[in-house]
Amino acid sequence: MKRTGHKKLRRSQVLLALVGVVVALALLYQGGRWLETRNARPEQRGDATQRFAAQTVEIGGEPYRRRDELTTILLMGIDRASDATVIGYRNGGQADFLRLLVIDPTADTLTQIGIDRDTMTPITILGVLGDRSGVRTAQVSLSHGFGDGGAQSCEFTVDAVSNLLLGTQIDFYIALDLDGISVLNDLVGGVEVTLEDDFSALDPTMTKGTTLTLHGDQAEYYVRSRMNIGIGTNEARMARQETYIAALSALIDERVHGNKDFVGELYDALEPYLTTNMTRGRLINEAWAARDYARGETVSLAGTHQVGSDGFMQFYIDETALEQTVLSQFYEKLE
Repeated sequence: MKRTGHKKLRRSQVLLALVGVVVALALLYQGGRWLETRNARPEQRGDATQRFAAQTVEIGGEPYRRRDELTTILLMGIDRASDATVIGYRNGGQADFLRLLVIDPTADTLTQIGIDRDTMTPITILGVLGDRSGVRTAQVSLSHGFGDGGAQSCEFTVDAVSNLLLGTQIDFYIALDLDGISVLNDLVGGVEVTLEDDFSALDPTMTKGTTLTLHGDQAEYYVRSRMNIGIGTNEARMARQETYIAALSALIDERVHGNKDFVGELYDALEPYLTTNMTRGRLINEAWAARDYARGETVSLAGTHQVGSDGFMQFYIDETALEQTVLSQFYEKLE
């Protein structure tokens, strides 16, 4: 009787385990379907990408040549902790922050192109088993959600941003998980900001109108929070991020000029939170070479915001303005 009872118990345990697996797979599938279909639609883009894929293009009867001497680096801020477990191929975390650095060694300039996370562009879709199930037009931030949450997800995001910028080549990527924000912030001694919104629900010292130096989690609250902060839009958050990055960049520049080893120290401290295809040496060399380069205001891509049928924000690029931006940043007029 005991043996029969033990067998029944083991069968029940096996059955419960199988049910658990089925439920987990079902939830994973449903979550993946939500990510796949959220505002997604069949890929719709004109022939501009094909035209700009060529080494030379003709715009308004004038020939232009793509500038191969440029170095481009895509910076990503990923909405996921570095120790988060990625299950399947649709939970890699969204790319909440996207910025393309364009380094021009001939003109000694470093240009930043800001990319709205809600920009609609073709992204790669994976099935629940990791197979490519097609390309859909959706928010660019969702591109990182597909893949392994590491290099594969970053490559999908690089492809999406390249598609968005009419086939522009992107040489390198650097992705920072959200718990690396406070580490970066504290490495430069903290960033001083004046709060134009109230963050006191997250930190009682962060009240509207206060000027303070952000430390620890305060930096993450400032650059990442959106819901229930001010008007709650991504546009407002991007403006706040711009203020923060300008101050952060100035502090990094100051440290780099005062200590040639600082970039290496920065890389080593952030490595646990980074996913990148740049070697430590290449990153140090690029940063050191560009330390005195001229830097203008961040280039913003023109377009319009609208709320999708499911309530999520969408940003549609002005294609004519985009062509002019791509021409001015990545091409030169032939004589």
